[in-house]
Amino acid sequence: MRTLACSLLFFSLSSISGWGQTLRVVNAASFLKNAPLTAGSIISIFGPNIANGTAQATDPEHLPTTLGGVTVTIGNTPLALFYTSPRQVNALIGTGISPGTYQLNLASGTGTFTASITISAQAAPGVFSFTGTGTRDGAILNAITFARGPFTVTTNGQPTYLAIYTTGLNLTTAPTVTMGSTAVNVVFYGNAPCCAGLQQINVQLPATLAGAGRVEVSVTSGGNVSNVVEAVILPSPGQGKFPPAGDNQARARELADVAWIPGTHTALVTDEADDVLRVVDLNAKQVTGVIDLPAGSQPGDMAVTSDGKMAVVAERDKGSVALVDLTAGKVTAEVATGGGPSAVDIYNGMAVVANQDVDTVSIVNLATAVVSATIPVDRGPRGVAVDSANGVAYVVAEDAGTIDVINLANNTVTKTMDLGANSRPKSIVLLATLGYGLVVEPAAGPGGAVVAVNLSTGAAQSTNYTVSTGGANAIAVSGDMVYFADQTDASVTAAQATVVNQQLTLTTQSQISVGLGPRSLAIDTMDNLLLVTNEGDGTLALVDLSSMKLAGTINAVKAQGEAQGTDDHNDRGMAANMPTVKSVQPQTIQPGQTVSFTVMGTNFQGATGLAFVDPSTLPGKAGSHGNGNNGSNSNGPFSSSDPNFTVTNVQASSDGTQVTATVTLAAAATQGQRVVRVLTPNGESSYVPASSNTITIQ
Repeated sequence: MRTLACSLLFFSLSSISGWGQTLRVVNAASFLKNAPLTAGSIISIFGPNIANGTAQATDPEHLPTTLGGVTVTIGNTPLALFYTSPRQVNALIGTGISPGTYQLNLASGTGTFTASITISAQAAPGVFSFTGTGTRDGAILNAITFARGPFTVTTNGQPTYLAIYTTGLNLTTAPTVTMGSTAVNVVFYGNAPCCAGLQQINVQLPATLAGAGRVEVSVTSGGNVSNVVEAVILPSPGQGKFPPAGDNQARARELADVAWIPGTHTALVTDEADDVLRVVDLNAKQVTGVIDLPAGSQPGDMAVTSDGKMAVVAERDKGSVALVDLTAGKVTAEVATGGGPSAVDIYNGMAVVANQDVDTVSIVNLATAVVSATIPVDRGPRGVAVDSANGVAYVVAEDAGTIDVINLANNTVTKTMDLGANSRPKSIVLLATLGYGLVVEPAAGPGGAVVAVNLSTGAAQSTNYTVSTGGANAIAVSGDMVYFADQTDASVTAAQATVVNQQLTLTTQSQISVGLGPRSLAIDTMDNLLLVTNEGDGTLALVDLSSMKLAGTINAVKAQGEAQGTDDHNDRGMAANMPTVKSVQPQTIQPGQTVSFTVMGTNFQGATGLAFVDPSTLPGKAGSHGNGNNGSNSNGPFSSSDPNFTVTNVQASSDGTQVTATVTLAAAATQGQRVVRVLTPNGESSYVPASSNTITIQ
């Protein structure tokens, strides 16, 4: 646990420092802008050139007040320091500082910097995340084994307890923790035993969360709601159609988003653990194709152009979007957008991408595959919906509790709608004919919330609607009908929206069980179906919108020709767009040598690098394309790539048949074979050794 704490407190967030050139002081876990801080909490100070170098405290329990030539004071009180760097300093506000407005002073070898801050007796706590940005996967561990997620609700036959790490938590009253709109039992809260300013909350997972999938997690303390992070809750072993191999054991395949391809009987599903896009034939009720994405992409949200020719897939862990030619079945380009792209919509040949980690929206030109504009928005943009008729994008900022309205003609924010200090909106859909937007807030507290927003006035109103026993996690709309997914209740609810006296009302029409962990929804207007990805079950549910009955389910983690219930990464090797190596030259290399290296094969367009892998380090000793059921984006042995190889000047031919590079082998390299892998936007070539892809160090 001490290792985790050090990684939380001593991180460098160079991407966040892109917020601007003025000094900014924020909670070190949430990074919520312009928010009050509390005594006893850890803060991050961002600015340009605020220190000469990088330094970190050697003992997080006994912190210095001068570190790397940097001192920080509030009034006349020096602050203890965790970490200093040219763009970020992490410090601890002393418990003796009373509430009020202060000037913070930072002095270093590069100058003196100041900022005005507010210390409050009550402020929103910050929940740490493993990304170091206060977003996405939360800094949450199994409280008994101290292992990272995903989690099951039981461990060795006993309830699973999780440890959540925060700063700025009010310890005078018990916090409330919600996961997937479910209030979980808090069994401990207090200062973490390792580090000043770090608090720990232990919670017990209830049985009702089993199989819920990726859920929103929030902490409420003293009436203030934290930033939102995420955790994945698996089915219990033996539960459902796609159970894990054991307690808390990651699956190789985790369904995320679903999209319908207009004018067809075909849908797409993203798999965030397998890093693929699967093509689903809705008539045949099976997966008929697999499109590889680079390993470690964590594909989530996606959108399809109105002509059905291109999909834009948000790759959350790569900070990019993949542009997928659906006719050719391959990625034509990857476009870097910024950290944590989590939502995407399409307008007039452009993709509107919300980058959750770095608080921006990227406008991507789909014809040229370049970012034409980057627009700053509020903290934690999580969802986006485009009003094509008026050229406007609505972007919900989950941690700020706001909606930024973007004019897509000039790419500027024209208005910000405030949903309330404790609002935590995840996604938005537009009821265009009624003039309203509907926002779901699964992290708003037990039961979540559904909020209606008047698109003309910006006024927000809570609806009369409660979604089943949990809360709405995903939302889709067709005309005046609205469909909600409830992850924790394995159901979808249909409601009719009406506006009377400028108040939007939702009237429940029906509720239907669809499977474990419904996570994403899409409307298939050709077949009149509601499409539902069930992350827990690994299925795609088809709901007939005329009868509101289940019309069928499709095994969406099983590609055509695979065995039933496969839990590995083997389907990546079946993808037609997978790069293949036919020959390499030279086939031998000596330590200390630099060579011009050539790889011949297919699907090498846009190649980004080469990896040289020792076969003895491969999963299953290179017995297959997959690596068992070890999920969590570990579907490629890149950590095993031999560090003795340095690859530069990588160039791919336009037809994708050749890659050239300059390869230097360190003098310390050991003899033996290495498998050559080509890394591309369409994934990576096989790591199964063959004469065509193997070289020898002599």
